[in-house]
Parts: sequence; C-alpha cells; structure tokens
Amino acid sequence: MTPSSTSSRDAIADEAAAWFVQNRSGSLDPAARAAFMMWLRASPVHVEEYLAVAVVARDLSVAAADPATDLEALLAEASGDAGNIIPIDPALRSPARTPPGRWSHYWPRMTATAALLLVSVAIAVWALRDGERFGLPRTYSTSHAEQRVYQLPDGSLLHLNTDSEITVHFSGTERLVRLDRGQAFFEVVHQGPRPFRVEAGDARIVAVGTAFDVYRKSGDVLVTVADGTVQVINNIPPAGQATRVGAGFQVEVSERIGAPRRIDTRSAIAWLRRQIAFEDQPLGEVAAEFNRYGSVAFEIDDAAVRELPISGVFDAYDTDSFAAFLQTLHGVVVQKTPGRIRVRSLASVNQERQAAAH
Repeated sequence: MTPSSTSSRDAIADEAAAWFVQNRSGSLDPAARAAFMMWLRASPVHVEEYLAVAVVARDLSVAAADPATDLEALLAEASGDAGNIIPIDPALRSPARTPPGRWSHYWPRMTATAALLLVSVAIAVWALRDGERFGLPRTYSTSHAEQRVYQLPDGSLLHLNTDSEITVHFSGTERLVRLDRGQAFFEVVHQGPRPFRVEAGDARIVAVGTAFDVYRKSGDVLVTVADGTVQVINNIPPAGQATRVGAGFQVEVSERIGAPRRIDTRSAIAWLRRQIAFEDQPLGEVAAEFNRYGSVAFEIDDAAVRELPISGVFDAYDTDSFAAFLQTLHGVVVQKTPGRIRVRSLASVNQERQAAAH
C-alpha cells in the first residue's frame, strides 16, 4: 500500500468513525440517513471501515485475531443481527488471517467479487435493522404447519401462525402492520405518540402497549385481546364504525363490527402453545383448524356430522389423537387413508354397505 493510498484509507476511516458516532447518537435526520447510505454504497472500502469501527466499539478485536473466527460471525457481531446475515461462499473468503491491527488489513486478499458481496451484505443488514428509519417495508411469512416468532424493529414481538404473512412498514411517526393472510399475535411495546396499527382486510386495529390476536378467517377478521385495550375500526365506507375492545373479549369484523363478547382467552390463543382448544364448537370448524397444521386433511361431507358440537384440547399437530377421539363419538365413523381422514355418519356408511350388498 502506497503512502497516498494509506492516507486515503485513513481519511475513509475517519469518515466511518464520524458516521458511526452520528448513528449511535441518533442525531441523523432523514436527509442525513440518505447521505449515509450513499456514502456506504459508494465503495466496499467504506463498508469495511464502517464495520471496523463497529467491531472496535463492541470490543471484538480479540475475535478478529482468532483464526477460528469466520467472516459471517464477525459480520453478525458487527451488525448485531446474527439471525439475518447472508451466508458468504467459502470460496470468497481470504485464506489468510492477519494479526490485530487496522480492520481493513484483515482481508488483504479479498477478491473484487467478495468485496461487492460484502456491500450487499452490509446494505441488507442496514435494511433489516434500520428499515423503520428509511421507511422500508419488510415481509414476514410462514408456510403450512410452520410457526415463528420475530422481534420487530420497535421491540414488539410478533408471533406468526401457520400459513400466514404480514408486511411491516415503520416510520418515525407510525408503526403500520398489514396482515395479508393467516393469523398473528402481537405483544406491542408502548412508544408514546407513535401508534401501532394493524390492517387486516376491512378491519383496522389500533393498539398501545397491548397483546392481541388478529385472524383473517374466511373473509372475516377475528380480533382477540389478551391484555390492554385496542380500538377496532371498520374501513368499509361511509360509516367508519369503531369499537373499543378490552382484555378477555373478542370481536368479529365482516361488513360491520360485531358486539364484543367475553371469551376464554387462553383457549382462543392456544395456538401459541401449539394447541387447538374448543368448547361446544361444530366439528367442521374444529376439523378445519386441524387442517391448518396437519399433513393429512380431515374431510367431512355429512352436514349433520359437521354441525356436531365437540369440546377438547389437542396438540395442533397430532392428527392421530384427534382422529382417535372422533372414533369415540356416537354415530361417527372415521376412515383413514394415507392422504386423508374421512369423518362420516354411521348411518351413511350403513346405507352404502346395504347398497353394495344388493
């Protein structure tokens, strides 16, 4: 490295340190944040030096000197978000490690491809961690039979049920979440004048320091409040009906907002414990809930069987136990095949047998 290049690198390091101090102090306005992103994107060297400052600030110089420490781990430590780091191809890592010193010397043999990839990683980290400051939306989703828990940028917790998706769009003035499909439970952190809003179909829910569940179900929306109070608003014009719902109550939103009804909250949000709880609910509705989690679906063609009221608490993923329970019901026959579980009335089965005998 020539004296001129060393001087240039030192200048970049000074700029990185200044940006780091401003970011940590929270003094950057939107224009300054945009300028910082432009500076970060301008060169992979900027990314390296900024991460260097972050590493030093977090007292990770010992980790940098450890030959067992890989690039992903260091990036994860520097970003503070290890769960969202993009893996780097081992072929792009430098084969050599250097002694402690200026961080930029840590990758002396980094290829141009690796440097460009590092820029992408850094930008991804900033988008994930500071998306609310840039106004960038982020999507969270689960597949069939999958449940996940996320911490949102404001510290609130999101519990996402099976086959669900939300889009989060935070800004300096509001926290907006759109439930695109499925079911989510929110544990909201209070943040003064910045409200937390959830939009699901025609329903809008406004919460402050609250724990509540939102379920988009067959065109309707169920809102269940476990703690605190929320305001539920129907977006269908022209009225804009609004209702306050307290802990232990549930409302259903379709064309209008139904009256809040007291419920067993523990049963209503049993899915957080990977359970399905029901009391005097129609068998057809309960079977539909099991079908959200299991790999083998329950099928009920008989209308009378679908309306049969049942009660119980089951593991949401244990279809065999639920099928065994149904076999104990009077007048019900369970027929299991590799791909489905048919639940029928004994009368209809006997009729088929008689018809087949003639």
